[in-house]
Amino acid sequence: PEMRNKMHATRAFVLALATVPLASLRASAFNVPKVPTNLWQKISPASQPSSTVNPAAARSRGLAFGFSGLASTRMGLLDSLLGNAGPRSYSDLVSGERQFQGEAAEYAEAGAVKAVSKDGYSIATFGGGCFWGLELAYQRVPGVVGTSVGYTQGALEHPSYEAVCSGATGHTEVVQLTYKPDEVSFAELCKLLFTRINPSLKDQVGNDRGTQYRHGIYYHTPEQKAEAEAVIADVKASLGGAPFYAELEEAKVYYPAEEYHQQYLEKGGRMGAKQSAEKGCTETIRCYG
Repeated sequence: PEMRNKMHATRAFVLALATVPLASLRASAFNVPKVPTNLWQKISPASQPSSTVNPAAARSRGLAFGFSGLASTRMGLLDSLLGNAGPRSYSDLVSGERQFQGEAAEYAEAGAVKAVSKDGYSIATFGGGCFWGLELAYQRVPGVVGTSVGYTQGALEHPSYEAVCSGATGHTEVVQLTYKPDEVSFAELCKLLFTRINPSLKDQVGNDRGTQYRHGIYYHTPEQKAEAEAVIADVKASLGGAPFYAELEEAKVYYPAEEYHQQYLEKGGRMGAKQSAEKGCTETIRCYG
């Protein structure tokens, strides 16, 4: 209970900051000097940002943004608001076979929303809770060419994982992928999303809860929108009057997540046990590795 209270207090503080116009939060607006780097050490040696990220620790739901986490936001929300850090670098992201994060990073840096990749494949974006398991599900689909995970539909540019986990940036975790429409339709990709979520639960997939885990289809073309609308109508009809919580919105700028999140389960996840991303694989997906 004490940790939850701290978490709620911290989130409330960050939410309050996020509602103030950005310009008024700049350090220069207060006529105060830039926060010295060693201040983070003075706050708490344990909370000083580490140069290496422990994915298992970073992924701890609910604990990622407690009071100790507040001091570690030099690469996250508070520094972006206060102007104590530059834009997040995407230099760790590269695109390889069946990987889309490198190309997606180029579009993020340009503030661009694309409908077609450099190689001529269609681009699609889906939100369905924790992006690890959802990405692996799409990796296995014949006709899907490359995948990546990241954040979209929020207000803050170039957010970090820690900032998104605060629930204050407005982003949701998503999978952005490229696909061949002549091999797999957008409607089929939409249908897969609804096999991975319960659309009658608001902002929740499994034990993951919060606006950053909300469900959504983020269309890149009018044609994608129309196909999604047809799928959603069928899903709503199957719910028998139960509430339906899945967004259908035009895609905004997508910011690919940090490298350690990309193709996470295929690489081994928390336990180092790699999961197959082979096309057509039907093995049960262990969502957290």
